[in-house]
Amino acid sequence: MSNANANTLDFRPSGSIDFEPVSIPAASAPAAPVDDKIDRDPLSINFGREKVHKPAAAERMLAGTTIDWLISFPMEARPKALCEKYPHVANRLAGEWRDAARVRGSLQALVDDARWGSAGYPALVQGELSKLLARLG
Repeated sequence: MSNANANTLDFRPSGSIDFEPVSIPAASAPAAPVDDKIDRDPLSINFGREKVHKPAAAERMLAGTTIDWLISFPMEARPKALCEKYPHVANRLAGEWRDAARVRGSLQALVDDARWGSAGYPALVQGELSKLLARLG
């Protein structure tokens, strides 16, 4: 490869992360609820809203602070499956991470799977949650 060709390539350092712009639409009329219950599970994507609430695009993606939290772990200890499959849970845990007591309680609830109507997390995610809990001591 000649130097002339090398200069035309965009520089992309390893480990760079591409982001997709997200536009948040104006509020619309909420859908009719399946039941009258409000989701009270603090780790649910629908916390404080009717259970039929569809998560916004921003709730289905990792927040910037969550990405920083994720890369603060050693490579082999990163909860990648959790972040990929349940970004809303990862966002909440990352936001609570500095409050050890609070995040320990949240992780314990997730490991014990005390959520309403849950079939549980996949084994890989469950293992990552257990490792995070053990990391807190």
